[in-house]
Amino acid sequence: MSEIPDKAPSPRHCIITKWPDFEGYGFNLHAEKSKPGQYIGKVDVNSPAEMAGLREGDRIIEVNGVNIANENHKQGI
Repeated sequence: MSEIPDKAPSPRHCIITKWPDFEGYGFNLHAEKSKPGQYIGKVDVNSPAEMAGLREGDRIIEVNGVNIANENHKQGI
């Protein structure tokens, strides 16, 4: 079990809904070899991701009820 740093942000529940007039969800995935997990890279302005509250640097823990906290980029989303 890993320790959570004192200054770690609180988890947020963000629900992204696909829009019929927007291609994709409006964010890029980012992963680093030195640490596990999937992270939010760039978030497009006026996108479903921005409207859902995603921020650059957020770590993705769960997608559609499936925990992906320790998945690598190929296994991820």
